[in-house]
Amino acid sequence: MTGFSSLPQPRLGSPALMRGGGVVLVGAAGVLLPRLLTNLYWLHTASTALLYVILALAFDLVFGRAGAFSLGQPLFYAFGAYIAALTAKSWGWNFWEESAFAIGTTATLGVLVGIPSFRLSRHAFAVGTLGFTLIGQLIATNWLSVTGGPLCQDAVPDLRIPYPGGSFEAITEENYYYVALAMAAVVVGVLVLLYRSRFGTVITAVRDDDVLGAARGIAATKVRLAVLGISAGLTAWGGVYAAHFQQVVCPSQGDISVSSLLLVMVLVGGRASTAGVLTAAVVFTVLPQVLRIADSWRLVYFAAVLLLTVIFLPDGVAGAARRPLAALTRARRAGAEAEDARR
Repeated sequence: MTGFSSLPQPRLGSPALMRGGGVVLVGAAGVLLPRLLTNLYWLHTASTALLYVILALAFDLVFGRAGAFSLGQPLFYAFGAYIAALTAKSWGWNFWEESAFAIGTTATLGVLVGIPSFRLSRHAFAVGTLGFTLIGQLIATNWLSVTGGPLCQDAVPDLRIPYPGGSFEAITEENYYYVALAMAAVVVGVLVLLYRSRFGTVITAVRDDDVLGAARGIAATKVRLAVLGISAGLTAWGGVYAAHFQQVVCPSQGDISVSSLLLVMVLVGGRASTAGVLTAAVVFTVLPQVLRIADSWRLVYFAAVLLLTVIFLPDGVAGAARRPLAALTRARRAGAEAEDARR
């Protein structure tokens, strides 16, 4: 017992304990939410918010963590959605088969997009990826025999998830909500493990100073290509869910407005802040519905919020909250050290 008692114990109110408690509370709230919402409209909105959590976190990986402003996310999102719709309708694929194929092919597409785009300067990189997105939308609009063009790919079957001994089929709003919740939890877990790994440190080094990273033997372009591929794969996974959830896939899903919304979520939430981006994704999905903002005015609303954030909160809400928390942590640590010194 003496050996265990000598180990450092987490102090009450310590950041680690607070983060752990926050994760438990958020998880419990997510699981219980369908029991609290009796209106199917709001449950549908909650599922949409979880979808945008996946998309925003995938965008933050390449933009917030790697420092590459990619406007190719709508291309990857629509690509994954079309793969799910076409394979489910034509070959009867299940969720696991669609996910594996969509993630693998879209990650490859992300790398192929990145190879010429990363040869450009950082600002020109955004324009290059935007070009690929516009090309993808033109193909989706005009390749009528495959995508259906403006008529869309409709009547996408319900989501089917086989497991040993049976199969789960999402047929209700509650079913789709829990699938989205599980997918969002998986994405958060994967990204947190990635950020805490050695590769996560390499990503940060490339973002902060790629010249210094190159001096330490880090191939910055290869790292960014890998990050763009991972981000593209996760975005396509969100597209797989969206195809079944909405049961229709249209060329408009690859519109540049998707990038605009994701940009607002990441900048307002705070670049490279998982909790901040997650919160902003939920808020900016639910708030327009609460305020009953018309679709034609949403971009104006988002632009105004983005402008105010850039001026008054350049590090986002998470960055603004991090400063007083850091000061509080330093004060507590100094108090604890003074107390230990008196002993």
